[in-house]
Amino acid sequence: MSVVVAVIAVLGTPLFIVILAAAIVGFYYAEIPLTAIAVEIYRLVDTQMLTALPLFTIAGYLLAESQVSNRLVRITSVFFGWMPGGLAVVAFVTCAFFTAFTGASGVTIVAVGALLFPALMQAGYPERFSLGLVTTSGSLGLLLAPSLPLILYGVIVQQMKVGTPFTLQELFIAGILPAILMITLLTIYSIWVSRGQALVRQSFTWAEARSVLWEVRWELPMPRLTKRLRQTSASFGSMMWSSKS
Repeated sequence: MSVVVAVIAVLGTPLFIVILAAAIVGFYYAEIPLTAIAVEIYRLVDTQMLTALPLFTIAGYLLAESQVSNRLVRITSVFFGWMPGGLAVVAFVTCAFFTAFTGASGVTIVAVGALLFPALMQAGYPERFSLGLVTTSGSLGLLLAPSLPLILYGVIVQQMKVGTPFTLQELFIAGILPAILMITLLTIYSIWVSRGQALVRQSFTWAEARSVLWEVRWELPMPRLTKRLRQTSASFGSMMWSSKS
């Protein structure tokens, strides 16, 4: 059966089918009844934190379709473009926040990378550095809330009952410092790479800053709104869980 799993993976079968087939093989060799798979799926789906996954997926789709990436690039360019290596900092900050809300680094690379890579090349950055910068920046926001991988990690660890129990909010707080550290280190490296090169910088003007802040007036409250919605949904979920019990 393991050979069958390897074959369907090589043939390009969707990943979820390959993972399901591998799980079935594991259950088979462990002599666990396959009917237990349905029970296990129901137990996992009944987890309260999983309700956040479809909601954040929809939010990411809306952000990608509403051209938020263009406005994020513009506001970060205005406030960070004057620095040495400023456009690289723009890439880090924009991709980190966009990935945090969409939950997928691939979406960030497509939506934001398509804008930043030509701009980096036009500003005079080396091609290899620009490609590495765009692809790396997409994964920075995975440590920032609300991040789908963090939610999935929390669900899996809680289901396995490993280590000290924790809440999703504590997991989000724990990811802030590593994310800031990664962005800081990459920023320092970008400034070091840009030293001695005739790179194009964007001048800062208060008029343009006011203009771009007005343009992103609907996106700026999103972190606060997301936190409020998360608290509301958690309270509602606790009420439903109590009534269910």
